Amino acid sequence: MPQLHAKCFKYCLIALNLVFALLGLIILMLGIWFRFDPRTRSLFEIDENAKRINVGIYVMWAAGSLLLIAGLIGYLSVTRQYRCMIWIYLGFLILLFLIEMGVAIWAFVQKDQIIEQLQTTYTKTATNTGGSDFECMIKAIHKTLGCCGYLNGSGQQAGCSAPAHHKDCARAIEEIINSKLHIFAAIAFGIALVTVLGIILTILFQRSLKSSRVI
Repeated sequence: MPQLHAKCFKYCLIALNLVFALLGLIILMLGIWFRFDPRTRSLFEIDENAKRINVGIYVMWAAGSLLLIAGLIGYLSVTRQYRCMIWIYLGFLILLFLIEMGVAIWAFVQKDQIIEQLQTTYTKTATNTGGSDFECMIKAIHKTLGCCGYLNGSGQQAGCSAPAHHKDCARAIEEIINSKLHIFAAIAFGIALVTVLGIILTILFQRSLKSSRVI
């Protein structure tokens, strides 16, 4: 019976670690793409004070790297049954869970400031004529959000050839973030739940190794 339990925990952890590694790779690649793609890198070049946007990218890089490393360490520790590595893996999972909770709380508290920063960055990008990268960025925003232009100081919609047929992008940015907030929360909750499951399975697997030397 102990061997059966150990095998069950082992295969569950192997599958979970593959999910961690794949998820980490996806998050890392998305962060790199968003930072260096010509259609989005203008966000980081037009506004030197876009600290919150940069923080978000750094968090994506860190979270993706940690998930990838945790997945690889977990896979090796479980398949090779290195108890020392299993404890290291458990520490990685606990660290990931704490980071996830911290990022979720930070994003919730800073939501209004993030929206305001994105709106300001868009306005500066829309008024900039610094090259094709900026034009590409503006076209991508307009197409994605179904918006056009921004409100100038007098409250008139500027930067759009047909303002009567489109809402301004500052309002569109706020609406899209508020309307998709429950999706972001569900994703964060799902990742946290999987991380907690990994912590529980790792503890059970470590305990099962004490009862069964050979798996």
